[in-house]
Order: sequence, then C-alpha cells, then structure tokens
Amino acid sequence: MKGKKEYIVLFVLIAALAGYLYLQRTDRVNYEIPPVDTVDAGAITGFEIASRDGNVSLSKKDGSWYIEPEGYPADIAKVGRMLETIVGLTLTDLVSESGSFERYSLGEADRITVKAYAGTELRRSFDLGKAAPTHQHTFVTLSGDNRVFHAKGSFRRDFEHASAGLRDRQVLSFPKDEITGIRISAQGKETVLTRAKIEPQADEGENGAENDAAPVRIVWKDTAGVEADKHEVDALLSGLSNLDCEEYLEDLTREQAGDPELTITLTGARDYTLSLHSARDAKTPSTSSANDYVFVLPGYRQENIAKSVEKLTARE
Repeated sequence: MKGKKEYIVLFVLIAALAGYLYLQRTDRVNYEIPPVDTVDAGAITGFEIASRDGNVSLSKKDGSWYIEPEGYPADIAKVGRMLETIVGLTLTDLVSESGSFERYSLGEADRITVKAYAGTELRRSFDLGKAAPTHQHTFVTLSGDNRVFHAKGSFRRDFEHASAGLRDRQVLSFPKDEITGIRISAQGKETVLTRAKIEPQADEGENGAENDAAPVRIVWKDTAGVEADKHEVDALLSGLSNLDCEEYLEDLTREQAGDPELTITLTGARDYTLSLHSARDAKTPSTSSANDYVFVLPGYRQENIAKSVEKLTARE
C-alpha cells in the first residue's frame, strides 16, 4: 500500500512539474518573440540588399521593378520571391541571446541585410543568415535586436543575387499563332516566307454525297510559291517566342555592335526582330526589338536558330 501511495505522489509531482515547465515556456515564447509589423506588398516601392558581395537597390516605377542606378528592368519572378519573404516575414522561435552571430552566418562577413521602403519610410529591416538544419527555417536578426530567431522558410538563396543576376533576361516574346510572315536577311540575301491556309476539297462518295472535309492545312511559302519545311518554321518560331539571353554585354551599346550578320523579322500584330552581329571575344552580340541592350544568347539557342535558318534558306 505504501508503495502505491509513493507512485501516486510521484505521478502528481511529475504532472505538476510538466505543467509548470509548459507555462514557463509559454510565457517565455510570448516574451521572446517580438511581433512583426504587417506590411502591405503594394506599399513597398523599393528595397536594398547589402552583403559582402556588394549592394543591390531595386525600385518600383509604374508597376515594374528596376535595378538602380542603371534602371535595368529586373526579373519579376526573382523580385517577387524576395518581396514575398519581406512582406511575409514570420518569426517562429528564439534561437540565441548570446550575441554570437558567426555560427549562424549572421556575422559581418556572411550576413545579408535587407531593408524595404514605402517611399522614404523604412518598413522592414532585418539580417538573414544561413538556413537552419531543419531546412524549413532561416536564421535572422531584426534591426536593433541582437537576438537570433528562426524565420519561417528557407529563403537565403533568393537574396544571393548580384545586380547582373537580377536583370530580366527575356529579350523576345510573342504568341506563335500571331505570326504570319518571316523575313530572314543574311549575307546580302533575303528569304521571305508567308503563312497560308490550304482549304481541303471535299471528296464525293459513291452515292454522290460529299464526305467530311479534312482540316485546314497551314503551310509556309516563299515568294516563288514553294512550300517551306513547316517543321523547321515551327522550330524557329518556338525558339524565338519566349527567348531569354545568357548575359548582357554592358560595355557595348547597340550602335557599337555594328551591322548585323543575320536579322530575322517576324510579322504579326507588329514586327519582332532578332539580329546577330559579328562575334567579339568568342561571343556573338545580339539585339532585338523588345530589348534596349546588347546581349548574348545561350550557345544551344544560337545553334538551333542557325540550323533552322540554314535549312529555310538553303534553296535561295
């Protein structure tokens, strides 16, 4: 009987201790995790990212984002991911109060400082370190607070961009079905292809009734009326319809690129052009009607364009 009472007393003590620790932990969390002010994404007009690799400044103008001070259009997808993190910053737990930051990549050499503004008003400021071992959190500190917190999400990589890495690399875009004409100019020669519809002729059956007509056929013809290889035309249009560059040549202007060796002009609701210029330092400068800067295409893209052009102009 005595042993039974001892077990009951022990159980009560354990339960009381557990309840005490729970209440203490609850009070501690409420105290240690500061509230993060709500920020409206639409109110953010600019933000800065500072790291040992350099500083990046972005600003919003007329609904679009630009890299400053050059005014380069920014990659909207990359900016969107950063903005989502800035606006939705959520602290989940206190990690350290020791003031030791290096182990979390929050020391001066490794941290990334993020500041977001609504006009000239600073709306969000924090430092981010490495991803936590959970891979579901990132170590952060808030401006003016030396404590290290877990922030929800693994997002450091979204902020590890230099200015060049944040530029919008799309250099040509159009709906393929909109294109009705193609003009290829190279080495003083010009090939013109025009889209045409071939209406099928209905066949008559044995009783004289017309069978169902075959679908309309889309073909491409040159100025002599000869059909071009539709597969190659489709390949060319597919490759150009959503074209991204590999890099920009910041030290070369469109005027300095010189006369193009190859120009492809596509006619739709308006004209879309892509020009490839003489190679320099093993790179082929390119320009387009949809971009103000000189760029270089990925090697495989350039090869595919060259192959299609060669096949479509072979009989000229």
